[in-house]
Amino acid sequence: MKPTIKQVAEAAGVSIATVSRVLNGKDRVKESTRIKIQEAIDRLNYQPDLNARSMIKKETKTIGLIVPELMNEYWVQMFDELQDAFWPKGYSLILGSTNRSADRERAFLKSFIERRVDGLIIGPCFDTPEDEEALELLDRYSIPVVTLDPKNRAYDCMVGDHLQGATEAVQHLIRLGHRDIALLCGSSMPDTRELGLRNAFLLNHLQVNEDLIVRVEGPVNFQMGYQTTKTLLGRKMPFTAIFAYNDVVAFGAIRAMEEEGLRVPEDVAVVGYDDVQMASMFRPALTTVRQPIRNIARSLAQLMVEIIEMDEEERKRAPKKVISFQMELVIRESCGARMRQHGE
Repeated sequence: MKPTIKQVAEAAGVSIATVSRVLNGKDRVKESTRIKIQEAIDRLNYQPDLNARSMIKKETKTIGLIVPELMNEYWVQMFDELQDAFWPKGYSLILGSTNRSADRERAFLKSFIERRVDGLIIGPCFDTPEDEEALELLDRYSIPVVTLDPKNRAYDCMVGDHLQGATEAVQHLIRLGHRDIALLCGSSMPDTRELGLRNAFLLNHLQVNEDLIVRVEGPVNFQMGYQTTKTLLGRKMPFTAIFAYNDVVAFGAIRAMEEEGLRVPEDVAVVGYDDVQMASMFRPALTTVRQPIRNIARSLAQLMVEIIEMDEEERKRAPKKVISFQMELVIRESCGARMRQHGE
């Protein structure tokens, strides 16, 4: 039979209330009494009822994270960094991957509410109108939310400056002499990277070839990059460079071109986005735009804990924050810059 808090109190010669104060981290207990209670806990191998404690304190020390997919290594890295950032603060992370399904999004949302999570982090998942109804549940239950979705400004938001990152990436390709640059992107995704491409062309007094901007419904993944590149090649539409929405799309594009006998970067330059771990190991090593995932995760964890520790009225009054992070262009082999530097 499991030992009870009453037995711990009796073994330590104190009241149940004093044991409870120690378990809940209260200060009004003498150090000698605290040591005596801890010794009794260890001797009896007492395990507090976490469910009961969470009901009393109205906290579970858990944070829910909803991401659109795990096929993209970016979200795996984000989960790892967030977990590392929350762990020293005493919180554990519960993960839900939706595969971009609206039904799964709502199911995870309701599940996390039922689990009484202390906060919720939402990636760019809630893309359909009916999902607004699901998000109303968060307001009803007053669950703190931080989003990673630049489209969703109803909550505190952590965003990368993708306009800056995309502009810098395409500017780099233009400086290398490219004018026919294809953009591979998803139609349902945020459009800041497309705006970055257009901005780079505008800054250089160049005209965008609209036929080389390819938007595809569905996931922006390896298969999308592979298939859209095959489609572009089938159109016999000349292009000398590809700017891919993310790194896995870039990997798919490179594979498609290899199958058609094209070399990267000798025939076509490629730039990705995110700088996932595979980007440096891929051959050719991928030129890409690096997102500061660790810095984003640490800032997000700090902000989330601050919101959780506010009382409900203070939380409602607090202005929503939008924290933006600069992107960094990482030049490797796939853009051809190093090849040109060596006069090849």
